[in-house]
Parts: sequence; structure tokens; C-alpha cells
Amino acid sequence: MSLYLSSHAKDRLRQRVGIESIDAGIAWVKTNMERAKRTFKQGHKTHYVTEMFELVLDGTTVVTIKQSTNNNEPAKYLAGVMQKEVAKFMRTKKAELKKAEIALLESQLNFLRAKNPNTKRIISERITQLGDAKAKVEDEIKAMELAAERFGV
Repeated sequence: MSLYLSSHAKDRLRQRVGIESIDAGIAWVKTNMERAKRTFKQGHKTHYVTEMFELVLDGTTVVTIKQSTNNNEPAKYLAGVMQKEVAKFMRTKKAELKKAEIALLESQLNFLRAKNPNTKRIISERITQLGDAKAKVEDEIKAMELAAERFGV
């Protein structure tokens, strides 16, 4: 397969790898495509991810060469911060959820014990409010799980 380097890819090769020659650049790209630990398609572009770089090809044309996020210290730092924040959020929300479940169960028990219809009506309204609060916390937890999944945390 013959590869071609876009002018942008030539610039990136020179800046990030230090290769000036087109032939040497194409050889370097082919070698790194073979060494790729992961390959994925995004639209009509194919990404080859090595330990150090991410090669982006559009068919047989090398579009760009990026630093791999696996080797990117700021990205690792942000991922760590994000993991801690997600864990903290989940801990507090799960504690809220337990409290809401306990309050809901206590109200249901009080409803079963109540004899007065007026008291039953008041407790029934409270059960509805507590059920809504519990559902809201469950929705927040689910939303955070989905967001964390999207960001790979």
C-alpha cells in the first residue's frame, strides 16, 4: 500500500518526530501503523494509536500525527481528577439515595400503622414526595454514570 503525506502531516512529522525526508516519514508511518496497539474509525478517517503517537489517515493519505493521549501527562492528570470527582459525587449521591429509601420505607410503615384517614392522606402525600426525591437522586446517579462512561472514567 502506498501512502501519501499531507502538508500538515509533513509539518507534524518534522515537529513531533524530527523527520524531514518524505521517504523516511512514510517508512516511519508504516512501521508505526504495524505497531499500533489500537485502531479505530471515526467517520471516513482511520486512527492508528501507538504508545507515543496517534496517526490519522484518510484512505492512503496521512492527515496528521498527534501525541497519544496515553502518553499525555495533562490528560492523565485530568483523568485522575475526573475519577476522584466522579467517585466523590457517587459516594454522596448513594448516601442520599440510602437516606431517601429509608425515609420512604419509614413513611410506608407509618402509613400502614395509621388509622385516621386524614393522617393517611398526609402520609400518602409525603410518600409521593419521597418517591419523587428518590427517583431524582437515581436519575442523577445514572446521568453521572453515563457521563463518566463517555469520558472513559
